Amino acid sequence: MPSPEPTATFEAVVENDFQSRGQRIMIVCLCKGVSSRVILDEVRRGNCTVKGIAQACQAGRSCGTCVSQIREMIQTAGGGSRAHDDGVGSTGSR
Repeated sequence: MPSPEPTATFEAVVENDFQSRGQRIMIVCLCKGVSSRVILDEVRRGNCTVKGIAQACQAGRSCGTCVSQIREMIQTAGGGSRAHDDGVGSTGSR
């Protein structure tokens, strides 16, 4: 009798779901371990500023390296018309 196939892990199911929709999950904020999925969920809820996302999930609060990527995700996810530069992560060198 053949052994049953192993059950897919939760992570594999999530990854397959995102790939089937043409998206990939990645860690955007390494300092706080925040994924692209968390950030996109915040944008879909109407949170369309880097400052608002930082308050909601801590992404962009430490070193600031991910702030430009968060801004790009806001624009790409459709929050761009409501997004504005709220000064988070700006060091004066633009």
